[in-house]
Amino acid sequence: MTVLEAPQRSTRPFSARAVTASASGLDPDRVLVFGDGVFAPEESLHDAARTMARALAARSGRGVDVTAVPWSSWSGQTLLSAGSGIHVANYDVVMVCLSGSVVHSRTTSTAVTGAADEALVLVDQLRPLLAPTAEIVVALAYKEEQPALLASLREALKDLVVLSVDSDTVASPPPLLLEVSQLLLEQQRARAGSPQWLRSKWQPFQERYDTIRGLGIVDTPTNAALDEMVQHMTELFHTRGAAITFLPEGRQWSAASIWIPRGTGALQDSFCRSTVLSSGPMVVGDAWDKNRPQLVRRGPIRFYAGHPLESVDGTRVGAVCVFDSAPRREDSVELDLLRDFAVRARDMLYGL
Repeated sequence: MTVLEAPQRSTRPFSARAVTASASGLDPDRVLVFGDGVFAPEESLHDAARTMARALAARSGRGVDVTAVPWSSWSGQTLLSAGSGIHVANYDVVMVCLSGSVVHSRTTSTAVTGAADEALVLVDQLRPLLAPTAEIVVALAYKEEQPALLASLREALKDLVVLSVDSDTVASPPPLLLEVSQLLLEQQRARAGSPQWLRSKWQPFQERYDTIRGLGIVDTPTNAALDEMVQHMTELFHTRGAAITFLPEGRQWSAASIWIPRGTGALQDSFCRSTVLSSGPMVVGDAWDKNRPQLVRRGPIRFYAGHPLESVDGTRVGAVCVFDSAPRREDSVELDLLRDFAVRARDMLYGL
């Protein structure tokens, strides 16, 4: 398989915004991390998220998306405001990481118990927004043992996974955290109504429209990086055309396109509107085949392969796609590579 190199990113200090990093592979697991307590202090937030994504993918053989929300101080900011705007229902595992700075200031058993109570309030705020089977992990990262805090959390909620990790002496992310996360993800894949199952279905259209509006990408001038990307796609997939499309209300808009004109297109002529209805890729070997369910049979396109283009939190806003006037076998498409391009397009949109 052709491997795409991730765009170069600077090793800048932690940002005030959430970031998502991905590891190659289809049907990705999604992990949301609040706080930097389990990441190496010298890593940027995006690099730390990418390290975790790759480590989990190496264990599972699947794709992984890790969203990291900076939360480096205990200043009264609620969990919900720290991750404002994130659709947390898209995530399989949510980690709340309490760093050393949080617990070191708690010098008495009463104060330590108070820290546990505060953490539980945050967890209670989060639970109604998650899928029913989503797992919450509280990771305590600090040098000294704080048995009172650990015991208080475990006693308060029997179904809460509470881990004690020392990020100063182990690799980032800690192996224990990776092992527990992988076990939780494996268990969820077999559950009805799991986050994986839910996000494979259609998403509310209004969520897509609102996210696209927030991106501010539609009806903007040409982007040289996106134009270069679609050119690269035609070369690797050996197709005549490629595009990066968005689906705002009532139309399809191409931010970059080869062969088919860039700009607004009619929804009735759009393969991408079907691509965004599920979380995985869509391949049409021959759209003109009368024996297959009708999608779009007008126009010059016979072969089409597309993958949903997602926001950082997994909202499907459009698609990256390749297409041609000649049909081809559906099993000839390198689907992992197609998702890699969708990840690159997302990173370009968010400046990651």
